[in-house]
Amino acid sequence: MYNKSMRIMGIDPGTATTGYGIVDIKKSSEPQVIEWGLIETEKNGDIEKRLNIIYKVASKLIKNIKPDIFVMEKVFFATNAKTVISVGQAQGVLLLAASKAKIKVIEYAPGTIKKTITGDGRAKKKDIQKSLRKMLGNHVRSKKHQKTHFDDAADAIAVALTHAILSINRK
Repeated sequence: MYNKSMRIMGIDPGTATTGYGIVDIKKSSEPQVIEWGLIETEKNGDIEKRLNIIYKVASKLIKNIKPDIFVMEKVFFATNAKTVISVGQAQGVLLLAASKAKIKVIEYAPGTIKKTITGDGRAKKKDIQKSLRKMLGNHVRSKKHQKTHFDDAADAIAVALTHAILSINRK
């Protein structure tokens, strides 16, 4: 088993919705999702105001959660340049928040996350969500998260769990 403790903050960047998932690895136990949620902004708001909200909320989460590591999915889009730019902008302010808090950042390729969570590097979004629900059980349906859509935070949870699983397997 793993012989260290670690708190991982997984992030799925976006300007309208940024998902986050917090995973703890405790000595000699399985990774555990302790919190997840969304940072949401107005879809038609000014981009600079939306990015400021993402930065401030992420910074506050980092301060309160105190993660040891900050992990994100590597942004990869082949078709929609507008989406790439806005996600890249969100990713930039999230990287800044992590940097100011002096937290190491690691990125994983989408295929690595899919393979780690589902066993299939080409899995679809619904496959990842199904695997996470199976892994996490009732946690994704808790009363605390009734207003938060699990599907929107699933990618952030998946990236955090990927780091947890790969960290345990390296030891």
